[in-house]
Amino acid sequence: MKVIVDGRKVGNGNEACYYEYVAYFKKTGLNKRNILHEFYHHLVYVYDWNMKELEEERKAIWYSKAIRARN
Repeated sequence: MKVIVDGRKVGNGNEACYYEYVAYFKKTGLNKRNILHEFYHHLVYVYDWNMKELEEERKAIWYSKAIRARN
């Protein structure tokens, strides 16, 4: 996964987005929570897990919370 800090490519008022092996972040959105969230989207994309968008978002939120709770 490649990480790029370029707020112009994020859009829609979001802090981060993931698209085909590249995660785009705004400077304000480059934090542990958003990185873990986008990493989960990367895992879904790479391993081709079939799930609905809403389910994927919920699991990405859960994943970022679970990993941060460990530390």
